[in-house]
Amino acid sequence: MKAIDRACLQYATQVVVGRDAFYVASDVRLLDGERLTALDPSDSVLDAVIALLASTMKLHLLGCTAGQLFNDLLRAGVGEQLAERVHDHVGDVSDPEWAALRARIRWYADEHKQALDSTQPMTEVTDGGQ
Repeated sequence: MKAIDRACLQYATQVVVGRDAFYVASDVRLLDGERLTALDPSDSVLDAVIALLASTMKLHLLGCTAGQLFNDLLRAGVGEQLAERVHDHVGDVSDPEWAALRARIRWYADEHKQALDSTQPMTEVTDGGQ
């Protein structure tokens, strides 16, 4: 799993669960204190929301606008209410939060000495995430 995936998954978990105590292992399991658990989006609505938000954050970092993401979510069959909530969240992420997410991407990359590549963007989002 790439650093961008791990960082976005960590961020999404923190947003959905409401606390900042997670580490994402390279095998996609979440470490919460001393408990290591795997997400199962096919069996858990909460896990599915976490995975959806993480994927959406990653796509936005890679250049998709919040509007494009909203339309893509609807075309993918995500309910309109959930698509709106994800869209609103992406649009409400502040510049400092985007910067913190980019820093977390670099941290995960440094952790395993991964080369930063085109799937790990370092450009600034200056439009408030819109």
